[in-house]
Amino acid sequence: MRSKTIHLHPDIADKNFIPVSRRELIKTIITQSGEGRSNKLHPKLDQPTIKQLRTLIEVLQTIYHARYHRYYLSLKTAYRPFNPDKDVVTKRSWTSDEKQCLQKKLFSEMSALLQKANYEELDEDQINQALNNEMTRGLSIGVELDDYQQVLIYARGRGLIKTQQRYWQSLFLKKREVEIPIYRRLNMMFRFRGVKELEVLLKNKRMNHLNLWLYLRRHQRLMQDTNSDDYIFLRQFRDIPCSDLEMLFPNSTLRFTLLDKIKLTATGGAGTVGGIMALLSKLTLAIKPLTLIIALLGFGSVLGRQVKNILYQQNHYKMVLSRSLYTHSLDINVGVISTLLDQAQDEDIKEAILAYFILLQTGGKFLSSFEIKLRVEEFLQTHYRVAFNFEVSDALTKLRKDGLVMQDGKNYKAIKTDAACDNLEKHWFDLYSATESLAEVMAER
Repeated sequence: MRSKTIHLHPDIADKNFIPVSRRELIKTIITQSGEGRSNKLHPKLDQPTIKQLRTLIEVLQTIYHARYHRYYLSLKTAYRPFNPDKDVVTKRSWTSDEKQCLQKKLFSEMSALLQKANYEELDEDQINQALNNEMTRGLSIGVELDDYQQVLIYARGRGLIKTQQRYWQSLFLKKREVEIPIYRRLNMMFRFRGVKELEVLLKNKRMNHLNLWLYLRRHQRLMQDTNSDDYIFLRQFRDIPCSDLEMLFPNSTLRFTLLDKIKLTATGGAGTVGGIMALLSKLTLAIKPLTLIIALLGFGSVLGRQVKNILYQQNHYKMVLSRSLYTHSLDINVGVISTLLDQAQDEDIKEAILAYFILLQTGGKFLSSFEIKLRVEEFLQTHYRVAFNFEVSDALTKLRKDGLVMQDGKNYKAIKTDAACDNLEKHWFDLYSATESLAEVMAER
């Protein structure tokens, strides 16, 4: 199966992600400020104001970068005891209570960070629905969610991928083009249960002794593969079909599909039965030992071919799964934290710049939050032909915090660019002072 094209899903308007790069958006805003059509609603800005606007945007980006860098250091500190990729030694040790507190903090802050980056959480019902759907790659995969102590799955951006698939009505001889919904970006965060914790859980579910022993045996093998159940794993993927979540879980197990079972039973069963009948007929007539040996070797050859067919099918599925994970994987563990912080920073800056620019275009007039929302969405629809749901309340909160807008009841207006730059300069010095205090605290730890 080979993908051809990917395009935005029609329901993208229900999402908050701004699907335009920050650099291109800033370039469009600066260009629009000087070359836009002048009218009462959108007066063209003069050159000094445009120059100050460019400076304001640069300073705003620098401040956001410094704020998110502090956020990055805080998350890295919380992730230290759970990082499976650490390559440095430390004298620091953590008690189980400290780890529990850090885990709670890490999951909480990562959830908040994902929301800042305009990701949406997949709830338990959505995850179960995806796990029960048929996979697009013709694979059948099982996942035991009881293996996990905690799982977070967030997605951002929906799209459609066009692929060629065979269908049973044509006896799988022909292909037809189908559109499959995908998540443009998907993040997973999870921690495995310990063996003792899992055993208590399964006993509470009244699992019989044999199944409990088999389950725990499989779980222990899985823990050996991942080195420890004390780690927290972070994963980021791209262009994942909504029905293919199973392949992203490390404890997923391949299963034969119904078509595979029918095919292997038809070919293998017939061959095995034929081999048995031939063996029995030869045994009844066999007098010499050589004839008996040849009959047994022939039957062993038949069984070997059937086992080879089963192993071939399993290896084929493993190859498909491995190739899919390789092409869709973006980042792991600490790298995911860095990527998400960059994405959240981008979203915050884009939201703040868009709202300020729309207010600046009014020439000092007040606008309601609803009017700002409509104009921002109209601006992106006009210039990029994308529709989305602008989070105007978040943008105005950020602008108000940085002293870039004035509020009169439920209406807002932009502060002039020169005064706005002065306010940002004060925030920069406040941030520098706070960083000095943070450095003193970190040095004491």
